[in-house]
Amino acid sequence: MAVQNPSISSSPGLPERNVLVAFAFFILAAGGASVAIRITYQEMAPFWTGASRFTLGALIFWGMVAIRKIPIPRGKAFWGAVLFGALTVGLAFLLGAWALVVIPASLYQILMATVPLMTLFLSSFHGVEAITRRGILGAALAIMGVVVTVGGASSANFSLPHVGAILLSAAFLAEGGVLIKKFPPNPPIITNAIGMTTGALILLAASIINGESWTLPTQLNTITAYVYLTLVVTVMAFLLYMFVLGKWTASGTSYGFVIVPLVTMVVAALIASEEITLSFLLGAVLVLAGVFVGALLPSAKVPNEIEECKDRAGQVLPRCA
Repeated sequence: MAVQNPSISSSPGLPERNVLVAFAFFILAAGGASVAIRITYQEMAPFWTGASRFTLGALIFWGMVAIRKIPIPRGKAFWGAVLFGALTVGLAFLLGAWALVVIPASLYQILMATVPLMTLFLSSFHGVEAITRRGILGAALAIMGVVVTVGGASSANFSLPHVGAILLSAAFLAEGGVLIKKFPPNPPIITNAIGMTTGALILLAASIINGESWTLPTQLNTITAYVYLTLVVTVMAFLLYMFVLGKWTASGTSYGFVIVPLVTMVVAALIASEEITLSFLLGAVLVLAGVFVGALLPSAKVPNEIEECKDRAGQVLPRCA
């Protein structure tokens, strides 16, 4: 009888209620991010927008670190946070900021919904989680739902290089969520402080190289969008994301990127008076079904093969030796 490796999870499983609540608030907080980013572009340069808000976010997190007297990690724990920030903030948002200049927010969120699929394969590649048919089916259903939701969208702004940049951005986000699991855990606050500092430096370097003007918003709608990005998305959503990632699997947490486009569509409808169509409702059903099947559906109880290899005294049976 084969003995499973207990260090590799085969299913995301259902997390505790407080983790699900944090997961839901993360989705709501991040839902309007791509819409707000495009609004800030009316007055601010793309890389500078990201660099400035992540710099402010990092300062807020460092303030939390000082107030709560959280020790700065050392060794692998420190470099894990640096790597996480470089991948999920620096490189991911570098590509995303460039792509959103051309790509509409709705199409951007559709492409970002590929994060769960990428996470499944990357988790398997790194030996963090085992890939399952149910996980693949759930991710496929969810992505299909997002496509149906915004089906028929205009392709006037479609650009293959920018689409490729978004997909690569999604890959960096997925890789960061997986790799952080292989490093010693840190409190979410210090991870965000170190990660955002790293990401902000990468974005600042890109802004300098691109010769951008470092201006601040002056119009009310731009100021509102920027404050929302800084406080709600950069601070609140990132803190919730790190909390959920620390309590749940990388693949389970990644399903948030599939539900976010639905919130984005609602935000766009409220702000831009866009109509919620039948395709939106049908897509919502598919997305929620995919998330339930792939990430939230409790797994059938599997006999513990490790325990079956032991007798009542805890000794390993000859057939398992």
